[in-house]
Amino acid sequence: MVRRSSSSSSRSPSIFSVQDSDDSEYVSDSPPRKRTSTSVKRKRIIAVASTSKTKVINQAPNGKAKAEVDSGGGVEDIEDVGVSVNRAHGEGYHSVEHVGRVQQALLDWFEQVREKRGMPWRKPYDPRLTMEEQGQRAYEIWVSEVMLQQTQVATVIAYWQRWMVTWPTIADLAKADTEEVNAAWRGLGYYRRARSLLAGAKTVMGNAKYEGRLPNDPAVLEKEIDGVGRLYLGAICSMAYGVRTPIVDGNIHRLFTRLLAVHAPQTGPATIKFLWSAAEQLVERLPIGDGIAGNWNQALMELGSQVCKPVSPECNVCPMQSGCKAFSELSASPPAPTKSECSLCAPIPTSTPSDRIPTVMVFPMKKEKKASRVEQETVSVVEWHGAEGQRRWLFAKRPEKGLLAGLFEPPTSPVSVEASALQRLESAISTSSKYVTFSTNDVDALRSTGRSIGSIPHIFSHINMTYHIYHFIITSPSDSPPPIKNKAPSQTLWLDEPRVESANIGTGVKKVWTEIYGAWGKFDSTIKSISMPKSKKFKKDNNKGKVSKDGLVQKTLGDLIGDKLVKKIVMPAMPVRKDIKMTKSTTTVTISDENVEM
Repeated sequence: MVRRSSSSSSRSPSIFSVQDSDDSEYVSDSPPRKRTSTSVKRKRIIAVASTSKTKVINQAPNGKAKAEVDSGGGVEDIEDVGVSVNRAHGEGYHSVEHVGRVQQALLDWFEQVREKRGMPWRKPYDPRLTMEEQGQRAYEIWVSEVMLQQTQVATVIAYWQRWMVTWPTIADLAKADTEEVNAAWRGLGYYRRARSLLAGAKTVMGNAKYEGRLPNDPAVLEKEIDGVGRLYLGAICSMAYGVRTPIVDGNIHRLFTRLLAVHAPQTGPATIKFLWSAAEQLVERLPIGDGIAGNWNQALMELGSQVCKPVSPECNVCPMQSGCKAFSELSASPPAPTKSECSLCAPIPTSTPSDRIPTVMVFPMKKEKKASRVEQETVSVVEWHGAEGQRRWLFAKRPEKGLLAGLFEPPTSPVSVEASALQRLESAISTSSKYVTFSTNDVDALRSTGRSIGSIPHIFSHINMTYHIYHFIITSPSDSPPPIKNKAPSQTLWLDEPRVESANIGTGVKKVWTEIYGAWGKFDSTIKSISMPKSKKFKKDNNKGKVSKDGLVQKTLGDLIGDKLVKKIVMPAMPVRKDIKMTKSTTTVTISDENVEM
């Protein structure tokens, strides 16, 4: 379920975004140039979301649409256009009146499916509840809505239930700290959501005027409560307090573009403004009744999620089919404009001239995805062995803002894509040394025991990351590992096994850990790669190893583990696998690529 990103630091999050990034922005809306007669070429300028560039579309009377992009670079929310569907229509074509005629049909349908997916936070509105009880419902709905942002319902249910056991009221949540909420959120991703819940709870409980509950006034809720934007206040006020407030989440955004046949840039300010206006008009058109606005908003979300899906929408079972303009355009083109033409919609590309759309899936307008950034980092898993079998692992906390904010991980450092294996090794050692005061012997141990485990991909919403993994072991007869530097870049800890398992870490760290130890929560190293960069500490030895063409010293398995038989482990979901093949009589190492489905 696609949701709007909501920031605890933003005080006016009134613009809905279907972007996956917390930092997406809108450019100023550029009004289209006034059209003249349809017998001449016409130009319209489309504001492009998330970029300052514009795209000019020249549309001729024969339906040909030619795209001209300025030389500034890529654009978003713009389709490649050749021949376009002939669907000239007026400004009034997108009126909500026809949708208003099928509102009751949707409400009746929702009553039949309300309990179908077993959402524990979805309860009928009860006007008999006290204000305190309504406040509790508001808290439950708020938590569910924040969790549902970018996460499927089936996943959220278990997390929501655990959250409510841990912090059953907003007062309980306000007493928590960031580490605790991050731990409860682990596995959901987008940890900024958890921090926004905590910030909002502390705001509510920190001021007596809120009386220990989220405000039921939409304006106050949006303006004064951290982490509550237009989407969340719509859900809270309509479902918990019975206030007539609209919602436009990702599912409703898609649903409305089809019901109203709007083909415009998805994240364009004019599009967003129009869809929210339509949502407000439809809420006001609802019949009188307790909690009806909450039912309407939930029905829209349910219809968008389960029926009017992005791919293969089930129009044959849609209760709003008779009021859907997109469905009607499958068989007939829109009425010709009597006055001014629509300035919101862009041409709909088609392979052959036509006055009908080929599918309702032409709505919403397709977006051009931004290319993800390509980045690489070294990951230094430093393991300390002390007296009497003590073991510790070095972890550092990421900054409180930005990617994976506030999570713990082994020391990492960005490296150039062109960096050699030796340069990556030196970067890994240098990065570890920024956090810990290593003795000369420790540094020598890092070089002599370090192993290049390999490289694995990890995909973020906007970054294609590659982790180059290094495993280091240092030993000492003391009872404590090397001291953390007073001026370490961030909070740094030596963690024992239980604390490693309970640390707030991301899924990338789990993947790294699995490469070394076989699985998260295990601590016995499994030999997965034995290639080391060539350096002064690793000289060629004809009896113990050989230098490969790329300058890596490949040591025989016997040098590292003696005659002990090591079971081959093949981990799923990794694009490159390094396999070790052995026989009892001889020990050889074979490096091969294995393609695994991601």
